[in-house]
Formats: sequence, C-alpha cells, structure tokens
Amino acid sequence: MSTITLKNLSFHHSDPFVSVFKELSLQIDTGWKTALTGRNGRGKTTLLNLLRGLLEPTQGHLEMPLTTAFFPFQPHDPLATTFTVVKESIAPFRQWEQQMQTLLEKPDQENLSQYATLADDYELQRGYEIDALIHREIAAIGLPEKLLKQPFAQLSGGEQTRALIAALFLQEGRFLLLDEPTDHLDMWGREQLGEYLADKPGFILVSHDRQLLNRCTDHVLAINLNDVELLQGNYATWKQEADRRLATEQQRDEKLKREIRKLKIAAGKRRVWSGRKEKEKTGAGDKGFIGHCAAKVMKRALVIENRIDAGIKEKQTLLQNVEKKRDLRFSSPGRSPELLLTVDKLSISFDGRAVISDFSMEVHRGERVALLGRNGSGKTTLFNAISGTVTTREGSIRFPAYLGLLRAFQQPLWQVGLLRQHLKAAGIEETRFRQILAVLGAEGVLCDRPLETFSQGELKKVDLCRSFISPAHLLLWDEPLNYIDVMSREQIEEVVLEFEPTLLFIEHDREFVERVATRVVEM
Repeated sequence: MSTITLKNLSFHHSDPFVSVFKELSLQIDTGWKTALTGRNGRGKTTLLNLLRGLLEPTQGHLEMPLTTAFFPFQPHDPLATTFTVVKESIAPFRQWEQQMQTLLEKPDQENLSQYATLADDYELQRGYEIDALIHREIAAIGLPEKLLKQPFAQLSGGEQTRALIAALFLQEGRFLLLDEPTDHLDMWGREQLGEYLADKPGFILVSHDRQLLNRCTDHVLAINLNDVELLQGNYATWKQEADRRLATEQQRDEKLKREIRKLKIAAGKRRVWSGRKEKEKTGAGDKGFIGHCAAKVMKRALVIENRIDAGIKEKQTLLQNVEKKRDLRFSSPGRSPELLLTVDKLSISFDGRAVISDFSMEVHRGERVALLGRNGSGKTTLFNAISGTVTTREGSIRFPAYLGLLRAFQQPLWQVGLLRQHLKAAGIEETRFRQILAVLGAEGVLCDRPLETFSQGELKKVDLCRSFISPAHLLLWDEPLNYIDVMSREQIEEVVLEFEPTLLFIEHDREFVERVATRVVEM
C-alpha cells in the first residue's frame, strides 16, 4: 500500500483569516480504514478537500499518491435506472462503448490507435465484467437486486446512499473519502453499511456514529482542540486512551498545583527572612556572617523559584486538549402529571396509502421512549400528528391541556434570517442561548451571521438549544443527532441521563438509543 504524507502542513482561510492547521505532519497508509473525527468546525472537511486537491496548503507539503473518489456526489442522470446510475458512476462505459463502435466503423490507423487507448481504459475499469460486479456489490451492501431496475430518483435516500457507495468501491485505483454517509440511513442501513465497509480495503471515513466507526475502522485520526493525533484501533480504543490520558494529566496537574503552592510559600518565607536579616546588618563583626547567611537563604529561594518555573512549564504541557466544561442543563417546567401522552388506535393515510395503522402508546413522566422503525414507517408522521400539523386521522391523541410540548425537528425550524431575530420573536434570552451553543462547541458570532451561512451541524445545534432553554414537560426529538459531532453527542447523552426529561425521540444512532432510552417502541 502507498502512503499519504503531510509534512509541516499549514492551512488558513483568508477572508476572514481563520487558521485551521499549523505545521501538521503525519503519514496515513492507504490500506488503513481510518476514522476522521473531531468537533464540528475543527477542519475535517478542510482536510478532505486538501486530500482531494480542492484546496492547496498555505505552507508545507502534501503528497497524495492516489486519485481520490469522494462521497457524497451527485450522479450524472438521477432519472435513469439505478443500474445505469451505478455503472456510469464507476466510469463512462456507455460513452466508451459508443466511441469504440464509431472508431471500428472506419478502421484506419489513427482510429485503430484511439480504439486501442479506449479499449485499455475500458479493460482497466473491468468493463467486460462490470455488469456482474455491480450485481455482486449491490447484494453485498444489502440492497435487493430489483432496485437496479427502478429509477434511481425513486429510491429512498438511504438506498441511494448505499448504491453510490457501492459504485465508488468498484472504481479501480481510487482512494475513497466518505464524508458522513449515514445522514439518510436508518439504524438497519447503518449496520449493513458497517458490515460492508468492514470487508473493504483502505478509506477515510467521517462519521459521528460511534458503532459504525467501531465496526469498520482500524485507525483514528482525531482533530483535537490543540493538535491532531493518529492512533491504531477503532473509536472505542481511541476514546479509552483519550480518557486514560486525560485522567493521568488531571492527576499530574493537581499534584503540580499542590507542589507549586508549597514551593511558593517556601520561597516567599526565605525571601522575607533574607531581606529582614540584610536590614539587621549594623555591626562590622556581624555584617559578614549575617550577610553570608542571608545570601545562602536567598540562593535557596532562587533555586525554589526555578523549580516553580519548571513546574509551571510542565503544567502548561498538560490538558491542552481538554474541552471547556460548561453547564448544560434542561430548564425545569415544574411538576407534571404522571400520564403525559396517550395515543389510541391512531391511523393515518396519504393518497390511499396507510402510513400508520391502529397504533397505540402511552408516555409517562420521566420516560425516554425511542421510536424505532425503518425509514418510511411513520415515525415523523406520528410526531406531526402529536404536534397538530396532521389533522386527517382516525383514533385519538390526548394530553393534559396545560402540557408544555416542545419539538426539535429533523429539518431545523430556523434556517433563514438572523438567529438574533428568531430569538427575539420567540422571547428567548440571547445571552443564555449563546452560552448553551458554546457548550455544544458552536462558538463565535453566530447571532450576527445569516442562518443561510450556518453549517448543517450549527443549524442542528441551534434547533436543539431550544430544548435546553425552553421549559417543556414533554420533548419530541426527531433525529436530534444528525450532523452533530461525537463529542456533542456524548454531552447530550450525559445531560439527558442527569436531568431525566420526559422524552419521545426518533434516532438511528444505536449507541445513543442504548444509553438513553428507558423504553423502545417499534413502528
């Protein structure tokens, strides 16, 4: 396998100036299955764009030995059949075939030479066996063969994702860069993707799904607060090592603090004693002896101060990658009744197709209920019915009249305009809202930027922050972790487990469900 080499690489954005990497040096074997992780905004996408050649280092050297293939990408003709879309995403086989046929119709020397070149490219991309390889790869990634005959545009987002990833792995001589391939995948689709990637050669994968990373990666490239580290193992291995290192550094930090405090007291006492004795030098006989003693004490004080300086320098090398620990909490809505929600024999149809049929459930105070089901099983429709945006239905939905209900949307509620204006209209205190955003790693002048310039992760964090700042008896979270980085996911888990809000949620991150849910309802 070949090696990707970064040597003293620096990169910054110019307008405005934002430093992303500074003198970064590392080597990545293209045979590794590398997880690229880090908080939103730390430079994961920038690094991928450097590897793709879309950005140039502002300083230093980057050696990329292979041509890259990138996901996500837009297929050429999404209205064609899935088979055609997959095949043409691998290489322009149809164009090559037409050109070769045209060249053979006039077999002169020049045409035959061009034909030989095209034929070599066609064979290099396994054009004579590609149809069989597509059928094999589609089955390997867990898609039914019948989908190949359907128009690609009619496939679900998750099905389209897996079909296009299979196409990339059929390209010859390419190194794959996969940026958040789970965005449209349900829990089962993620498991199938993980099993598929586990059997593939090297790639770099950006994902915030911890179980996916654990299932299919063998190295972790982590963009930390103040450095970039590369570790052999999956995400769980990296997290365990990071936690162990943090605990060791915290212990060392506390020990140094105690030592420095003691040394400062000792140095201060010696300086005071030495200064006092210098003032006592009145007689000629005593002057030399007292001065000698004072000088010795002063010398010891300087030695202690040097040890203090050394301890402070050592302390400065510790805890450089510790994220700021700020308060994250849910606002208290006050006492709520025992039974918050009753759904009784609910049925909803659209255009004659039943989306939900005879569905019943209850949500009690303190429960955290996970709604599980494949894409299209009616989970979001149920949320719409509970929220009152779907009124054509059978059955009943009941909750106390004074119930405080708050919903975090799959597609963020606020996506246009200034955040400050939305906060003012909703009666939300801007300072407190910005504090919560900062806890989740979304710092900066977000309130002064148009929402249209926000990343997907920033928009999602804004939508979630309404849940933390607005008192509510019952929270409805529709895929709250989409685009949210791993560290923020773990923060959200911790605050949910600490404050135990009543929560009805849809989520495809199995680790989050297993840690947070008190009950699971299958749809």
